[in-house]
Amino acid sequence: MAVYDLLAPHYDAVTGDSASEAAFIHDLIERRHPEAATLLDLACGTGSITARLAGAYQVSGLDISPGMLALAREKLPGRTRLHLADMTSFRLGASFDVIVCAYQGINHLLSLAAWQSCFDRACEHLNRGGLFVFDIATLGHLERMAGVPRIVQEFAGHYLLIRVRTADREAFDWDIEVYELQPDGKYRLLTQTIRLTSFPLPDIQEALRARFTSVEVISDADGDRAWFACRKVRCLPARAHGSSWPGHPGALRRARLRRGVRADHRLARAYPARPEGPLPVAEGAVPAAEGPASALGSSAPVVPGSAVPAAAGGSTS
Repeated sequence: MAVYDLLAPHYDAVTGDSASEAAFIHDLIERRHPEAATLLDLACGTGSITARLAGAYQVSGLDISPGMLALAREKLPGRTRLHLADMTSFRLGASFDVIVCAYQGINHLLSLAAWQSCFDRACEHLNRGGLFVFDIATLGHLERMAGVPRIVQEFAGHYLLIRVRTADREAFDWDIEVYELQPDGKYRLLTQTIRLTSFPLPDIQEALRARFTSVEVISDADGDRAWFACRKVRCLPARAHGSSWPGHPGALRRARLRRGVRADHRLARAYPARPEGPLPVAEGAVPAAEGPASALGSSAPVVPGSAVPAAAGGSTS
């Protein structure tokens, strides 16, 4: 089973509304590359952000999970190109004005060399003047998460539990359990451990500056998350691109998106108040939460899937 496939059906419910993410990305593109018309979404997952940006750009998506791409297909226009590929080694035979990687997809690459391979692929697939936009969970954030005993979140009748622990060197293992509510009222347990890593911001900037002509870093107030906006080369004049005059389809799509996004473009907080009390799993299989709840997405990883052991009092299918 491919990475992410098992828990793909729960991904959107856990991450919540993607409107703020998409609006932030759109505003960043408008400021740094306003004439952009084509966009590739790396590690696009279920396509929530891709679909929101489809109103402004001709979008394509790329992900390593067939299950995630199947869900993305349901949200996107029929002619949208979706690519099953690894973000460190993809070769699409196409180029784009913008390449985006949101929800800390880069953190799933476990070496700086792998990050650099992703940067290389992005640079190769950008048009002249193209923009590469991505976000990361910082090393400090991962270290702080490893100090939280447990994260608990309820969503749509199901329960998500995450424990973060330090693994080898600067890698962090996220032990994930989803208690999936069944029609008979029992719970099926879905489990997976994933490994994330990050690197000091100066090291990331140095790697990017070796490939891009300008690198902008936008960090949140808590230092948990950072966005990068990287230009491949100096942009051509807008009229040469032919997409800035008011009647151009790209300009019309961007205008529609501006009208449709929410006014609040601030980054969403990742950790709302946790639910109180024990989880309703038979025979007390899951005790009460010990830490703050978390929404996967803004500052936590996408959940991959693997084996499906039986939950206490539940069933396996």
